[in-house]
Amino acid sequence: MTPTNAQIRATIADQASEWFVENRSGPLDREASIRFGAWLRTSPAHIEHYLAAAALAQDLEVAAKASEIALEPLLLRAKADRNSVVPWDAAEDGVSRVLPRRWLLGSVAVAAALVVAVAALLWTRDGERFGLARTYVTARGEQSERRLPDGSVLHLNTDSQVTVRYSRRERAVDLDRGEAFFQVAHDSKRGFRVAAGHTQVWDLGTQFDVYRRSDRVSVTVLEGSVAVYKGPLPVSATRLPSPAAVRVHAGYRVDVTGGVSSPQPADARASVAWLQRQIVFANHPLGEVVDEFNRYGHVTIEIEDEALRSVPITGVFDAYDTDSFVTFLATLDDVVVKRTPSRILVLSRPSRTPEPRPEAR
Repeated sequence: MTPTNAQIRATIADQASEWFVENRSGPLDREASIRFGAWLRTSPAHIEHYLAAAALAQDLEVAAKASEIALEPLLLRAKADRNSVVPWDAAEDGVSRVLPRRWLLGSVAVAAALVVAVAALLWTRDGERFGLARTYVTARGEQSERRLPDGSVLHLNTDSQVTVRYSRRERAVDLDRGEAFFQVAHDSKRGFRVAAGHTQVWDLGTQFDVYRRSDRVSVTVLEGSVAVYKGPLPVSATRLPSPAAVRVHAGYRVDVTGGVSSPQPADARASVAWLQRQIVFANHPLGEVVDEFNRYGHVTIEIEDEALRSVPITGVFDAYDTDSFVTFLATLDDVVVKRTPSRILVLSRPSRTPEPRPEAR
C-alpha cells in the first residue's frame, strides 16, 4: 500500500523532530553526524521539515541579505525545472518510491531556498545557530583578527589555534596552542570562557590575553577582570566561574603551572605588543627573548650556553626583523654570532688566556 503525501510528511516531520532534539542535546559524534547528513540529503522535504522544527525559516530573508544571494531567481529556476525528481526510501518497508511531481516541485522550490538559508547562516555566523565548532589557525609568522558571531573580537598571534563553540548556555573557546587576545562583547545570557588545557578563564567583562606555552599558561588582563581556575571544568560552572577561581584585575597577570599563581602587577600593554608586531622586554632573560623571536622568524636562533640564556635584556624589537635583533646581540659583551643557512648561533666569546709570565731568575 502506497503511503499518502500526508503520511509521508508526518513521518518526515517526526524524524526531523527527533534529529532536532538530538542536535540540541549536544554536538553529534562522528557516526551520528554521518547519519544526520545522509538523512538531510535524502530529500528536500527533510531539509524543509528540519528547518521548520528548528524555527529557522523566519531567518531566510535576513540570511539571504547577509550573504548577498538573490533568492527570487533561485526559486523561479527551481519551479521551472520540471525534471526534478527526488527518490524517497520508505522508512517502513524499505521500498524506494518516487513522490508525486506536484508535491515535489513545491518542495524543491522551498527546500532550495532553505538550503541557501542554511548555507548563509553557517558562513555568516560561523555555525553559531547550529552549535557547530569553528577552528581558526595561524601559521608561523602569521597573525589574524576575527569578529566572532556575538560581536567579540579574536586576535590570534603567530602559530596559534583556537576552536570556538557557541551554545545557548555559553560561548566557549579552546586555545589549542599559541596566544590569543580577546575583546569580549557583553552578553547577559551567555558567559564567555577560554580553556587552555586544564586552565579555565572566565570573562567578567574585559579584554585579556592568554598565552599557552609548553610549561605554563599566562593570563594578562588589560581591562575589567577575569577568573582563572586550574583543573577540569567544574560541573555547572560553564557560565559562572568556580568559587575556587582566582580573580585577576586589569594590569595584573597570573601564570598557571601546577596551580594558579597569585596575581602580579604586569605591563599589560607590553604583553600585547604583538598586536603592533613588536616584542617588548624589560630585564627578561635573553633565552626567553630569543624563544619569542623564534615564534615569528623562519631562521631559528639558538643559544646553547645556559649562562648566556640568563643574561637580562631590555628593549623594544620588531617581531619580524630578525636581522636587527641579531645585530643587537652582536654588540653585547662576550657574545659571538655565527650564521649558517638554516640557523643563527649565539655563542659566548672565549675568554682570553693570559700569557704566562717569565719566571724570575
